[in-house]
Amino acid sequence: MKVLVIKFSSIGDIILSTSPLNSLRQKYPNSHIHFLTLETYAPLLEGHPDINRLFVLNKSAGYREIKRIGKYFSTQNYDLVIDLHNTLRAKVIRRQFSETQVRVLKKPRWKRFKLFYFHRNDFDQQFSQIRLLHEPIKYLLDQHTEFPLPTLYVSKAEKEQLGEFLTTEGIKQRYVVLIPGAAWPQKQWIAENYSKLIKKLVKSNIDVVILGGGQDRVCEELSNSNPEVLDLHGKTDLRESLAIVAQAGCVIGSDTGLLYGAEALNIPVVMMAGPTSRETGAGSLLKESVTLENNDLWCRPCSQNGSRKCYRKEQYCMTGITVESVWDEIKRRMGL
Repeated sequence: MKVLVIKFSSIGDIILSTSPLNSLRQKYPNSHIHFLTLETYAPLLEGHPDINRLFVLNKSAGYREIKRIGKYFSTQNYDLVIDLHNTLRAKVIRRQFSETQVRVLKKPRWKRFKLFYFHRNDFDQQFSQIRLLHEPIKYLLDQHTEFPLPTLYVSKAEKEQLGEFLTTEGIKQRYVVLIPGAAWPQKQWIAENYSKLIKKLVKSNIDVVILGGGQDRVCEELSNSNPEVLDLHGKTDLRESLAIVAQAGCVIGSDTGLLYGAEALNIPVVMMAGPTSRETGAGSLLKESVTLENNDLWCRPCSQNGSRKCYRKEQYCMTGITVESVWDEIKRRMGL
């Protein structure tokens, strides 16, 4: 069986999409699985054992270019096209297939709208983002198939290279990775709390590495007030970041992509979920991981990705997550 999977963004969603890929591989071990994503995120999937061929689309590609690519794919004799994104780009591509079977992910937009604006939760207790991503291929799988965890691949050479780099930068013992930034400020834990946490880690002889994008000002703020940390925000690409995460004892941060990357590399995380929740696709997956959240708030979750500004006098979903609660979870995972 020859399959094309479409998922353009973003980091966390692409990583979670490796779960249904593995389900397909287990069910059809000799299948040829091709994956189409944006060029920006393609490095995440380099060397992935369940992907036979990785295709990329430039983010700036216009309608004609996207249609041309769709026509190319329509000539490649796919048995199945799985659209896990269901956006305009994906629709343009999948409409070029006239005879190939196309399965499309149907997002629970109405349920989420009711949850965000009317605080009515119609989600099933068994709902999860991984379960949702399996919906388009559910008919292909056995009824009692267990959904595998997402996976990523980092080579031994990549680990060694970044390990040597960290050593030259003064990281000579066990370390944790902090990922304090987020796409939206509402998803970020309080910078002052991160500083208090850093002091506890340093006092316990745990080195701290900070990762993030160049636009994550909170990283710079933490670095300026905590010179003991190694601040690499904006200085590493996706592959380098994954190689650093893959050798950490624990990764701490909000509901952001690299935390799912850590879990896909079997590294436990301590995740602070504020405005997002299980119903929006947030939450840790490994048994060794933990998601800290305030489930007693009527206003939570308030948006799909944390983009909606908080209208309360205080963002209780984040301020309610204490330094001590995060520190306790780190100690368990680091054996302190």
